[in-house]
Amino acid sequence: MNRIITGQILLILCCIVYLIWWYRGFRPDVNVSRVSGINGGLLAVTVILGITGVVFSLTETDTSRPWKISPVFIIIGGIAAYVSLLFVTRYVFNRVVTTELFLIIGWSMLEVAVINRLYAGKILGESGFTAMCAVITIAFLISIVLYVAYYKMEEMKAFYAAMIPLVTEGAAMAVLVVITELSVTH
Repeated sequence: MNRIITGQILLILCCIVYLIWWYRGFRPDVNVSRVSGINGGLLAVTVILGITGVVFSLTETDTSRPWKISPVFIIIGGIAAYVSLLFVTRYVFNRVVTTELFLIIGWSMLEVAVINRLYAGKILGESGFTAMCAVITIAFLISIVLYVAYYKMEEMKAFYAAMIPLVTEGAAMAVLVVITELSVTH
């Protein structure tokens, strides 16, 4: 369980460093390299924190009770959601498909897998699992709405709106860390 929480903390740090990288590299009317110098270092740290956080978050846990959701269903659901949203955002909303769609779906799948593991390991109870499903859903919906709206916004508003999903996803993981810590101490 400690490795899962460590993974979540690493992913929160990943969101923070990614926000800094985004702020430095994507500000309107600022022309800087996004992959060299300080920005390159920030991007490298983001990738390292992200990969390490995912690996730690998917650590095996003691599964004292059955999964709440089949891991196979999480994978199939994530793939179906990605393909569906790819077509809907591209052909209904005329939105250019970017890496962010993959990251939004991937993060949501990861978090459902994490709370599933914590439930099976008796770390999260029914109410904690349900609360985290709601938190993940809210973060996902905010991210998708802003993903679709991004290219339709004025440049400066889009710049700031693009930061919100990182904040909501980081906050969602922080909520999970707190709920998990409270569950363990009680």
